[in-house]
Amino acid sequence: MSHSSADTLLHAGRIFDLIARHSVLPSGLEQTIDVIVHPGAVGVAALEADGRLLLVRQYRPALEAWTLEIPAGRLEAGEDPLDAARRELEEETGRRAGSWSTLRPIVPAPGFCNEVVHLFEARDLVEVPGGGLEADPDEEIEVLQRTPREILASGEADAKTLIAALLLERRNG
Repeated sequence: MSHSSADTLLHAGRIFDLIARHSVLPSGLEQTIDVIVHPGAVGVAALEADGRLLLVRQYRPALEAWTLEIPAGRLEAGEDPLDAARRELEEETGRRAGSWSTLRPIVPAPGFCNEVVHLFEARDLVEVPGGGLEADPDEEIEVLQRTPREILASGEADAKTLIAALLLERRNG
């Protein structure tokens, strides 16, 4: 992962690195903060013909809780976000989409992490014969369907899923 020469590597991890970054703010104030350096990710708002979104329910050890999330995953080094979105949709749901559009990129935690999540909308879904690409071995997921309104009323949805549901509610009225 990419760091500047002024950064001090504190931890090199499988998913992200942790650095100490010395910065000079526009006011001239200097500070050193810990920053998680992340390769970025994608999230897919995959809409069925009836307007329900495909979601994955999975256990998140960091929260020690189950979450409802749109299909999503980390970008591989140099990977195009749309290619990653196609891969994640197939791996996590066994579906492919006939049409794709960009919803927007989001920055979930800019106070301590440089991760950008690229949100896409996928439509014209079809099941992949044989189930498609296999999910990652560390993922235990269940595929569900919910309307954007049901997602917004749920207490289990994560931030990217709530944002995708809000954007679709606004777009589709």
